[in-house]
Amino acid sequence: MRINCRTLAALCVLGFSLAGCNRPAEVRYRLRVEVNDRGTIRSGSSVWSFALAKSILPLASPYNSRFRGDAVAVEIPGRGILFALVDSAAMYPENLFGDRQRPEVNPPRFSDRVEDLHNIKKMDGATKTLNCVNPAWIGIRCPKLIRFRNINDPRTLEIVNPENIAELFGNGVNLRKISVEITNDSVTTGIDKILPWISDMTRYRTDPSNPFTSTLPRDIVYLRGH
Repeated sequence: MRINCRTLAALCVLGFSLAGCNRPAEVRYRLRVEVNDRGTIRSGSSVWSFALAKSILPLASPYNSRFRGDAVAVEIPGRGILFALVDSAAMYPENLFGDRQRPEVNPPRFSDRVEDLHNIKKMDGATKTLNCVNPAWIGIRCPKLIRFRNINDPRTLEIVNPENIAELFGNGVNLRKISVEITNDSVTTGIDKILPWISDMTRYRTDPSNPFTSTLPRDIVYLRGH
């Protein structure tokens, strides 16, 4: 039986099962956070993945996207752990290395976002530093920074001001740099080793006897991307 392209497309499963029909693109990139702790550089990094494919039925969006990776954790001995969340992170490759960087100035080079990502994937080793001291950039090209007053209690989450992390981490501590590097390394996992409670989020939200029910800060969900 002959199967034409239209029939073949109808048989493809929506989203990322379309790899054979749609040639989806995936870019992996390392986000590194550096902190100056009274003259000592503390750093942490995570490899994140952003993948994109065209939708067969673009009812809500012309693309299907998928993000994977864990938040970056930087331990500052005696002061706590600084986390850089994955919220708004999926767009980093396009915003920093592709057609979405200043589109009003630089005309697009590719016909669609998937082709743009395929091109970015070839830039292995390319690095850019984020501007995290201008409030207008926070949440757009810089990750949101948080900490926990009690690492064992997700309710103690606090937002960290990148311009003044000493406010929560003590005098002599400041954000040195946040950078993004295109890489082919494996996606980072394992944040549950630092935050064991993160694996029980569903139970926390649904178990009426659990003290965390309905009290978890919104930003908790951005500690891990799926």
